[in-house]
Amino acid sequence: MSACAASLLLGGCMKTTKVLLIESARNSSESFADSLRRKYQVQIAHSGKQGLEMARKELPTVIVLDAASLRTSGNRISFSLRAALEQMPIIHIRAAEATGNSAADVLLVPPFTARKLTNRIDRLTVPVEGAHLQVGPFSLNAQSQTLTTPWTEKKLTPKLVELMELFMGNLNNTLERKYIMQQVWKTDYMGDTRTLDVHIRWLRKAVEPNPRKPQYITTVRGVGYRFVVPAGADEAAKPS
Repeated sequence: MSACAASLLLGGCMKTTKVLLIESARNSSESFADSLRRKYQVQIAHSGKQGLEMARKELPTVIVLDAASLRTSGNRISFSLRAALEQMPIIHIRAAEATGNSAADVLLVPPFTARKLTNRIDRLTVPVEGAHLQVGPFSLNAQSQTLTTPWTEKKLTPKLVELMELFMGNLNNTLERKYIMQQVWKTDYMGDTRTLDVHIRWLRKAVEPNPRKPQYITTVRGVGYRFVVPAGADEAAKPS
């Protein structure tokens, strides 16, 4: 009998996923809080600053940023959260008229149902069967969201997993910035590509022995990025 099944005998399955919901204090009529509480442990913050403080202290499983209720795009809040909590999944809800890039893993635009939101949370937090990719000295386990190299092992965010999968599937090929945005963020918007640059910086921290002097994820100026693994790199990377 599974742990969840056993707990059902005692009155219900234990809620192990911790959700931090950042929403307006005036959002009671349209809040997702009650729907989320049926399935997850939920904590609520009423501003980006309070949300960042709570996230650092409580370390939730996932953050839901309802910027639409805060009447802001939420872009700056998303980047502040990502800068402080690089590996934490973030869902960003913002109004249709809001523009600019977000540092979140998932971007949702109202109206949508609570079920759609919980489905997105589950995709980010519940392990699913995934590919195990090996390229040179790099081993990516998509299920555990872990990248292993001879010099480190890093837990990646869902978006970083997608980005690394894209690079590993296009070894030694130059990928245009627009193509990467289309494949990973499902958007053609190129007005602000800071989101891509920031994610490349984070991924280099996991991939490169010296992120300040990248040798694997290289920049092709004016075009995009290339993932390069020279022949024999896996042997050269082994400790002597």
